[in-house]
Amino acid sequence: MNYYMEDFTESNYKKILEKNINTTIFYNEIHYNEIFILWRHDIDYSIHRAYTLALIEKKYSIKATYFLQLSSFFYNIFEEEIKELIIRILSLGHQIGLHFDPTQYNIQSKEDLEKYLNFEKKILENLFQVEIKVFSFHNPTKEILKYDDFKYSSMINTYAKYFKENVEYCSDSNGYWRYKRLEDFLNEKHTKIQVLTHPSWWQKEIMSPRDRIQRCIDGRSRNTAKKYDVLLNKYGRENVK
Repeated sequence: MNYYMEDFTESNYKKILEKNINTTIFYNEIHYNEIFILWRHDIDYSIHRAYTLALIEKKYSIKATYFLQLSSFFYNIFEEEIKELIIRILSLGHQIGLHFDPTQYNIQSKEDLEKYLNFEKKILENLFQVEIKVFSFHNPTKEILKYDDFKYSSMINTYAKYFKENVEYCSDSNGYWRYKRLEDFLNEKHTKIQVLTHPSWWQKEIMSPRDRIQRCIDGRSRNTAKKYDVLLNKYGRENVK
């Protein structure tokens, strides 16, 4: 199997966006458009990578939606640096959505689902002072995908039956193309499409999916150590090594 690892670079990302992708919209705008591209990022690993893609997209007038996890162990949305990067992504004209991990809760009914969606939605809205209009499931199971109404907790569901039946889909989950290469997919000229990418897969250099994740892990580790040293220095504490 060819995983097309050479596809997942910043330079190739720019080439893809150069191909007249000028019909990107936000999820709350779909009923006003007959032809559209939904450009979506589930942020599983790196807000820093997300911000890099957001800058590139701004250059090419792409409207993207960035889905944030509250339970990720790769980043913390309450951390000062991470929060500031998310605010910068918003300032570039993009939207944020909720990347909801249902495994964090005991969901047995629609009422349970809406209860916990509402809980996480309010946290994001209070933290970033924006309305959260859309959510995506993180690693959805067959059981959770049965919840396919268009909206829950006043948020559009990216896995709704509407999207499955009316919108063509392309994804880079796990660091390779799940169905078709994005470039080939866009060349097919579908009228309604949803593109899902994960920012951590898109790096400056060609790397394997596992190496890309390791880079995110190592970068966060170095950054955490640096902040520890800065904190001790700020308060005049001894930093014993």
